[in-house]
Amino acid sequence: MTLYLDIIWLLNFLFDSMLLSLTGVILKRKIRKRKIFFGGLIGSIIVFAPFITNAALFFSPLFKIAISVLMVWIAFGFKRMRFFFTNLSAFYLLTFAIGGALIGLHYLFSFQYNAANALFLTNIRGFGDPISWLFVIIGFPILYFFSKDTFDKWETVKIEYENLVDVEISINNQTKQLRGLVDSGNQLYDPLTKKPVLIVSLRKTAGFFPKEVLAVFEDVHQLLKENELPSEWMNKISIIPYRVVGKDNLLLAAVKPDKVVIRVDKKIYQTNRLLLAFINQTLSADDRFDCIIHPKILAQSHHEQVS
Repeated sequence: MTLYLDIIWLLNFLFDSMLLSLTGVILKRKIRKRKIFFGGLIGSIIVFAPFITNAALFFSPLFKIAISVLMVWIAFGFKRMRFFFTNLSAFYLLTFAIGGALIGLHYLFSFQYNAANALFLTNIRGFGDPISWLFVIIGFPILYFFSKDTFDKWETVKIEYENLVDVEISINNQTKQLRGLVDSGNQLYDPLTKKPVLIVSLRKTAGFFPKEVLAVFEDVHQLLKENELPSEWMNKISIIPYRVVGKDNLLLAAVKPDKVVIRVDKKIYQTNRLLLAFINQTLSADDRFDCIIHPKILAQSHHEQVS
């Protein structure tokens, strides 16, 4: 029998790459084709396992799981455990769904019932194979909760993604492109000027500021000490009082920008009637956005239509 190993490998490589790509699309991850194909390449090496010494090791569940973990890590990276586990869960669920659908279609069109088939008859005893029943009884609830949790995460990603917009902030003739989340829960205002506040992570914007200003973002009380700010920043920084559940009388340092441009679908919103509050923490667990936008900012900004 002729074995076309190159064709089998290519099929596995393309299938694994497609699963990784689909995982990225559904979870709205940043897809890099080079990493996707490299992950698919790693997954396809199992095709060569039968020709390797101690081939049984390569077909063990632990090795298959290790290969899957490596594929997902290569394709999407490891930012934190929750981020990685969501990627891995989605990858497995898609693998089961698409693999099960293909098997189901195969048996739908090719399986022929033959009551005289001895092999078929010997596999039907009473209620069927007890191992199969046990597998279904235990496996179905596990897969049900696994699937439900994964679908809930997908729905959260979908809702969040629909509120993501492109943001461009300009301060002291420096410009930075960010990704923003329009959040109706952000109702932070400057009590004096009534300007809405846009919350920005310093992770991508720290280069805007000298160390004296960064120190103020870390601790607002630095303004009360002998921490003289550069002259160009003296009139740009404001102090915003805010509160969170269980805590009152908190202070946040904010900056008046030269301009903020927000792109929503085919509309461009532009304004400088707001304040930017910079905080030294990551706003999104999986880096989908860098700032949180007050909805009033869009309502009060002038916009133009993009063709």
